[in-house]
Amino acid sequence: MIIGYARISDKSQEIGTQVEQLKKYGCQKIVQEVITGVAEDKKLNQLVEELEEGSTLVATRVDRLGRSALQVLQLAKRLKEKKIHLVVLDLGIDTRTLAGELVLTVMASISEWERKNNKEKQLRGIELAKKKGKHLGRKREWTKSGLEEALKEYLKGEKSVNQISDIYTIPRSTLYHYIKESGIKK
Repeated sequence: MIIGYARISDKSQEIGTQVEQLKKYGCQKIVQEVITGVAEDKKLNQLVEELEEGSTLVATRVDRLGRSALQVLQLAKRLKEKKIHLVVLDLGIDTRTLAGELVLTVMASISEWERKNNKEKQLRGIELAKKKGKHLGRKREWTKSGLEEALKEYLKGEKSVNQISDIYTIPRSTLYHYIKESGIKK
């Protein structure tokens, strides 16, 4: 039996392209999974347990099978012990051959390096944006002038921080932060 495995990292991603590739390959069943962060690939692990000798597990890319080279290679070892074949479509990897096993080992390491390299570039980009004073994250719902007005309102002492926060749409934590930073004491 030929079983496909498709995985995405969060719900904003599209799994349909993986599913289409797996169908085109001839998978009789396709298991789909959404894994965020470092959560365990529960469906993949369950699938490996259920697969019978002589079956073939198909994925579209090496990085769909694990987050590290070690994870991918441990999976490949488990499959080999159960006499289950592994096919990775984008690289033409088929573990029924020695060359396929070699390419899987090399590509698992390259995938892990690529993931780490992208993360490092992302962190450098964030650091540079911060140095340039760019606001990162969600767009603010409040303005600097609104913050100044909120601080004046706080100094009057007629309204609570909750009320001021609601009026000027400034999160309480932000308001408290600027009160403290401004050295305002009541």
